[in-house]
Amino acid sequence: MKKYLLIVLFLLPLISLGQQADDKRYSDSLKTLLSKRLSDTVRAKTLFLLSQYWADLDSAKGVRYALDALKFNPAGDYYQGQAHYYLASAYFEYDIPRAKREYLLADQFLRNIHSREAYALNSKAWHNYGALEERTGNERSFADILLNKVIPMAIKAGDTGHIGTYYMSLGVVFSNIFDYDRSNLYYNKAIAIFKEKNSDTGESLLNCYSKIADNYLSKPDYTLSRTYLDSAKRFLTLYPRSIHLPSYYRAEGRYYNGIKNWGQALISLDKGIQIGDTLKRFYDVTTLMMEQFQTYKAQKKFAEAKKILLKIYHRPYVAEMPENMRQVLRELATTDSALNSPQEAYQWLLKFNRLTDSLVGTQTDVQVKALEARFNYAEKEKEILQLNQRSKMQQLFLWGSLSLSMLIVFLFIYFYRQRKYRAEQQLRSLQQEQHIAVAQALLQGEERERARLARDLHDGLGGMLAGVKINLSEVDQGAGGSLNKVITQLDNSVTELRRIARNMMPEALLRSGLETALNDLCATASTAHMHIESQMMNIKHDLSLQEQLIIYRIVQELLSNVIKHAAATEVFVQCSQTENIFYITIEDNGKGFDPSLATANKGIGMDNIRTRVEFLRGKMDIRSLPGRGSAINIELQCSVN
Repeated sequence: MKKYLLIVLFLLPLISLGQQADDKRYSDSLKTLLSKRLSDTVRAKTLFLLSQYWADLDSAKGVRYALDALKFNPAGDYYQGQAHYYLASAYFEYDIPRAKREYLLADQFLRNIHSREAYALNSKAWHNYGALEERTGNERSFADILLNKVIPMAIKAGDTGHIGTYYMSLGVVFSNIFDYDRSNLYYNKAIAIFKEKNSDTGESLLNCYSKIADNYLSKPDYTLSRTYLDSAKRFLTLYPRSIHLPSYYRAEGRYYNGIKNWGQALISLDKGIQIGDTLKRFYDVTTLMMEQFQTYKAQKKFAEAKKILLKIYHRPYVAEMPENMRQVLRELATTDSALNSPQEAYQWLLKFNRLTDSLVGTQTDVQVKALEARFNYAEKEKEILQLNQRSKMQQLFLWGSLSLSMLIVFLFIYFYRQRKYRAEQQLRSLQQEQHIAVAQALLQGEERERARLARDLHDGLGGMLAGVKINLSEVDQGAGGSLNKVITQLDNSVTELRRIARNMMPEALLRSGLETALNDLCATASTAHMHIESQMMNIKHDLSLQEQLIIYRIVQELLSNVIKHAAATEVFVQCSQTENIFYITIEDNGKGFDPSLATANKGIGMDNIRTRVEFLRGKMDIRSLPGRGSAINIELQCSVN
């Protein structure tokens, strides 16, 4: 009997992933399991699964099951972390502060456990915490959490499916800051992972396609948006209770608004609202209603638009998000103004101003309290100083000479240390300048020698080989096929010679600039067995030739290492520039390596790369695990003309 219960318990999470159409049977099977004689561990696990099931459908039930599970939850950091994770998930949709606290408590228990299951669960906890940060407008925090906590932990756990979900979350972050191209890049990475997994990913694909369609509506590109909406539409009947359906219908409603098909837009938005209310997706319903408002506003149907805004205004979820409430109040004032109701518009405007003042006042209160604390501290310091001065005056005649002597000693030591410190600083500065000068001389000498060798090979030896070819071509063809074979070998030698000369001094760099040269380098290095995808963004043309050469050599050397050592099939090269900072990222799916060997093993080529990075006052970060590919990020400081 016990063996049977454990098997059922193992299969239940798999059922929850794959049988959206059979939700009630899943819930009933869990309840049936609870009626049997179970150990506390199994009973707690079953209650947690019920909590997770009801979290999206009925938050109150989700919380109740989670609290019941805590009564039976066994001791141990993993089980305690698991408990707080499920409890946070139950609070996720209607009590953001409580949910965030529970996710942080889950991390406290899980962070010191070095197992795959702990890494996987903690990555989910941090992902959900970041999603709540994003909902309150803190995009930067969400991106930082994804890149520095969630994805690294998911990689340690080997959790491929959720890595796709986390890439999708990065897409959401970039979409919210209007970087739609980079957002689509991460969405497409997620889609590739979901398709490769090829099981239990239909809901995720529905979500991804809907979000990319929404991005193209913001560009706007209605043709591509319709294409992705059609891709998402294939999954609607497969997942009739999916939590991603409201997002799909919002994107579809926006699409019909864009092509001014107002009636169809309202039909799509109404479907999304009905599903969102059924699934208790309060945030999604609010965004759908805002799109409804935009539909009526675009038609100048201000009376209907106001009804929608009033519904949004009275929703409890909006009150927790002051910025959203400010937008609603502003739109209400504008709508009443369009309805020739100046008095009502004025009242909404007053509420808008009071809320704005409240937000500013909250920030001001924090600042004032900080200033007050600093003032009180200064007053205490002043009192202590006065007491010390009074005491010193009383003892002045007794301890005067001793104090003076000690002061002289202290001053001598102080000035001696200051002088020594300045001397050390000057020495370090001179050493650094000398190091830079030596590095510059070496790099310039190396590039001059490369240029000279390239000219000599191309103009000297290349010309001689071309002349030999011409002379051989004029020889009597009676020698037969052997002479043709020699000419063919000579052609191959000339081609190889020119390739070497181009590598020594890239003509594309001198002729067309750094961006073209890097794209040519990636295209040339691609083979039938290794595809190199390059992405160049915002590379300016005012970089000095020396800086362009150094950047080109760094990318060339990194690609050479990948070709020689990685055995990769896919390589991604991204170069971008923000003012005077130049970024280089190279990722591959090869066999990886131990980063500590990058310093010890000179043959791997990292020494030359580090020299060039240090010359441009840059820094390099290497992340790699044997068998799991590698990623190298470089940040360089360039001069701006």
